[in-house]
Amino acid sequence: MAVPTGTSEPPVGLRAQRLAERRVALLDAAVRVIRREGDHVAMDDIATEAGISRPILYRHFGDVSGLYDAVARRFSDELYARLMRRIDEVPSGRALLHRQVVTFLAFVADDPNLYRFLVRRAPARQRSRPHRNAFSLLVATRSADFLIGAGWERPAAVVASDLLVGGLEATADRWLDEPVGSYEEVADLVTALAWSGFKTLARAAAPGDDTPPT
Repeated sequence: MAVPTGTSEPPVGLRAQRLAERRVALLDAAVRVIRREGDHVAMDDIATEAGISRPILYRHFGDVSGLYDAVARRFSDELYARLMRRIDEVPSGRALLHRQVVTFLAFVADDPNLYRFLVRRAPARQRSRPHRNAFSLLVATRSADFLIGAGWERPAAVVASDLLVGGLEATADRWLDEPVGSYEEVADLVTALAWSGFKTLARAAAPGDDTPPT
């Protein structure tokens, strides 16, 4: 007996595609609610926005942690794309640091409620590690990878990235509640302080070499 052949995608593949598309649509609904409610959002609010029941929402994301991780991943990817955009046109050293700090704080200023959710609503299993929620961990890891690619030794790159991201998060979090100037003015201050620290770190990592990091 001849085996039927065809070019259509197998049903399993179609089902996986539809599930992926549904997951994206639910994530879009979650982001809409987060942008309205910030860190006060509840799973019931997201389910209502999507027109589904809460159990269905859990079916797609597993639990609150799964939903948080999906949102964090999406916006870590977006922030990383902003940070890397036309980066080859920016001078190295202090100018590059300033550009990255401004980009991070502009991201916060553009989407304050989303940022509040990302840094303030990390699931309990993550809050036990200060400043190591999924979003900040992704940003710090990618920052370290960038510095390593620029020629830094891995230990110095990891420490510098954690210091920068942790400091930026704390600064941005306070700035959202207690604005002290524009985000551009805050970026100037952060850059001045961070650059001084980076130069010190570079000298400590390479005794006798006063060349600033690039």
